[in-house]
Amino acid sequence: MAFCKFSSEKIIGNQTTVDNVFINEFLPYAPSECTKVYLYGLYLCQAGDSYDNNIEHFSRILNLSKQEVEDSFLYWQEQGLVKVLNTIPLEIRYLPLKNIISGAKKWNKEKYSVFNAQAQEIIEGRQITPNEYSEYYTLIEAFHIQPEALLMIMKYCTNIKGGNVGYPYILTVAKNWATEGVKTTETVEEKLNLYESIGTEVTEVLKLVGSKRIPSIEERELYSKWKEQFGFAPETILAMGKGLKKKLSKLSFDRLDSALTKYYNLKKLTLEEIEEYERQKKDMLEIAKETTRAIGVYYENLDVVVENYISRWLELGHSRDSILKLASYCFRQSIRTLEGLNTIILKLYKLGIVSTEAIDGYLQNLSMQDKKIKEILEKLGITRNVINQDRDFFKTWTQNWNMTDELLDYACSLSAGKLNSMQYLNKLLSNWHTSGVDSLEKAKNFSLPASNSLPKVSPNKGRSYKKEELSALFDSLDEVEI
Repeated sequence: MAFCKFSSEKIIGNQTTVDNVFINEFLPYAPSECTKVYLYGLYLCQAGDSYDNNIEHFSRILNLSKQEVEDSFLYWQEQGLVKVLNTIPLEIRYLPLKNIISGAKKWNKEKYSVFNAQAQEIIEGRQITPNEYSEYYTLIEAFHIQPEALLMIMKYCTNIKGGNVGYPYILTVAKNWATEGVKTTETVEEKLNLYESIGTEVTEVLKLVGSKRIPSIEERELYSKWKEQFGFAPETILAMGKGLKKKLSKLSFDRLDSALTKYYNLKKLTLEEIEEYERQKKDMLEIAKETTRAIGVYYENLDVVVENYISRWLELGHSRDSILKLASYCFRQSIRTLEGLNTIILKLYKLGIVSTEAIDGYLQNLSMQDKKIKEILEKLGITRNVINQDRDFFKTWTQNWNMTDELLDYACSLSAGKLNSMQYLNKLLSNWHTSGVDSLEKAKNFSLPASNSLPKVSPNKGRSYKKEELSALFDSLDEVEI
């Protein structure tokens, strides 16, 4: 028995650390009972030779039979996470997971005997070394690939690269596919069927590149991305390749991938859309030049501005004039980045505002609203500029509380001259709202509690500010989500 040890209360109050390697590489694939056994065993490792650190207590707490607990630890021994020292009585040692990472795990030769024989038949051009086999075992268990699925991948790689294909190539392909969820014979077969279906199409692109060889896995992957993920039709891909070949001295899959990725990001997926975009490119470059000048920024490469901003704004329904109008407004409001302008454009789009007429109408409405707010401030004896808080108040009074102009006028007459007249007005209108005051007659018969009455003071004098209309525009957009 240990001379010094933690009390059971101390152990319960501590924390049990679980290695991220276990969470990422083992937990998602382990049977639930095995996971429970591993984690509870890890917790009991802190208890040392405590009275409850035994198989009877273990089984009772987890509601598992002793055989189920033993089978679970044998599972983890096979994974290389623990070592079963004895079975009667059951004695377990938890192993450091760094051994798993470093590849120090010892493999069960019988478990992979069939795999070994079949793998060597596939790789007929050379002898598979023990280290290569170990790499395959690690791949199978770390990525939870079916051995039969890996054999199918190996066979496909030899068809592409030959019978002496290097194992790093096989490992790379298998890892990439496993990341995509291709780990079983069924999913590998689906992948291979897809590759087979696009084989002729990829070969046509290879002819444009100037090669008559069999398409590589990487080339098939790229073509699959263009067709399946991006949604380009085969004829569009081929036409794009022909167009690029005319412009470039040498065409490559990477260059074609860059072009198709660009058009995919621009949401131009058909040949007609791409051709129309290119026809408009000159005009968009001119708009980009004027916009960057209006907002006060400089871009050496305006293609970036066209692709990331101008083309998208035009697709929203904007015109050159509306973009430049908003760019000018942004500059005057010290919003001097294209991303800042983009935010304003997207928020206005949420409100259905994309044309110069709509922008002018929106500004006019805000101007009329600010004019009403300004009149309220003057009636209260406040001679300052309209601020965003005033607009929030006005929105609450008119939209949420449904106060009419008549009620607002009367409330202002009662609030004028009071200390903190705006505060008094808010309180008065709030009381009317909660009390159901919806007419001038009810308002005149309503008595505000004495606790809400505030002494009169003389009106304030202040200075006036400029750019009210533009301030209203940008302040009104603060709450718009994009």
